[in-house]
Amino acid sequence: MKKEADSKELPNTAAFQDEFTRSLLDSPEEVEDGHYLFESKTGGYSMLWPENAINEGPPFYQRTKNSFEKIIFNDRNEKENYRYSFSTTYSTYGESAIDSSLNLLSSGVSYFGEYKKIETDKTIIYFAKSEKSYEGAKGYFFFSYITSKESQKGLEYIYSAECIDYSNSNCDIDIKKEEQKALHYMKSVKFYKDE
Repeated sequence: MKKEADSKELPNTAAFQDEFTRSLLDSPEEVEDGHYLFESKTGGYSMLWPENAINEGPPFYQRTKNSFEKIIFNDRNEKENYRYSFSTTYSTYGESAIDSSLNLLSSGVSYFGEYKKIETDKTIIYFAKSEKSYEGAKGYFFFSYITSKESQKGLEYIYSAECIDYSNSNCDIDIKKEEQKALHYMKSVKFYKDE
């Protein structure tokens, strides 16, 4: 895709109207309703990217050659009163370092319970969730460490959903719906085989 393309010719979505976010995405073609495909510049994986989620560039985007990549992106809508936040961290440790990876994830989200193991054809997803209250507001967190069954690759994936203004009457976060959405995003992660 031409990076210098006129933003008026691109889809009228937050992702494609934001210059840095657009630089991360290869195509303005949706791969499923409301989502583009993010293919990592590490060559290690791909995942769904919501059409209204943006990344503000470094330090919210970091990459070290082909072995590490951290991306923090957000889908925020003042009118609808929601903020969805995403944080993904790619590494080349995979299943061999799963205990360390889960310990790091647990520390990062202050969660010290068990993880549910979910298997897809090509990945293993270690999944958990939590709720946090602060200043009268609640945030819902869904997080996992995803490993490849075919290589030593892994992705820490944290998704959170919350209202921007909890005092507003349209604050309506459906926890079950958000959990299904989080699992859908996590199951969309595809690791590429080493060549």
